[in-house]
Amino acid sequence: MEPHREVTKQKCSTERKERKERKEKNDDARKEERMSRQLIVGDEREDINDLADAFIKNFHNQLKIQHEESFKRFQDMIPRGV
Repeated sequence: MEPHREVTKQKCSTERKERKERKEKNDDARKEERMSRQLIVGDEREDINDLADAFIKNFHNQLKIQHEESFKRFQDMIPRGV
């Protein structure tokens, strides 16, 4: 084999190794970024769950108040005979 071709072959091999290493580093960086996003999403889910629980509790309390007011109006209406 000619020396020029052998040097070119070695150079190509070295370039391939470097590209592979860069790709692996980029893949690792992307993986870490995805993991950090998942952690943020997990925290947001907890916040959303807390908000949903507060909304449901408030809604339940409003229904309870409406029921009590309705029952009170009904009790006030009975003595009037209507």
